[in-house]
Amino acid sequence: DNVIVGSHEGKLCWFDMDLSSQPYRKLKCHKKDITDVAFHPAYPLFASCSDDCIAYVFHGKVYSDLNQNPLIVPLEKLQGHTSTNGRGVMDCTFHPRQPWLFTAGADSVIKLYCH
Repeated sequence: DNVIVGSHEGKLCWFDMDLSSQPYRKLKCHKKDITDVAFHPAYPLFASCSDDCIAYVFHGKVYSDLNQNPLIVPLEKLQGHTSTNGRGVMDCTFHPRQPWLFTAGADSVIKLYCH
């Protein structure tokens, strides 16, 4: 019932399809194009990555009570990739069981962020 979309303007939009066809929340967190967004399969986490060489991790919780709005809390700003030909972090994905984020950059580096 919830969808997160990244845009070429660096905006992250959270849609709650039960509430409206308009975004529930818009976050302007990146300065360049968002290249990927990912949900964690087990934890209430999602991430976005961008050509600005930054990946953000958010806590996103949806409540079973439909009168209570979803909760979005920024947790981490992850930096470490370098820009190559104007491209930054190309892809991000979570580990299936651990709260770890993998990122792949245009600099031909794959990074693992674990806390």
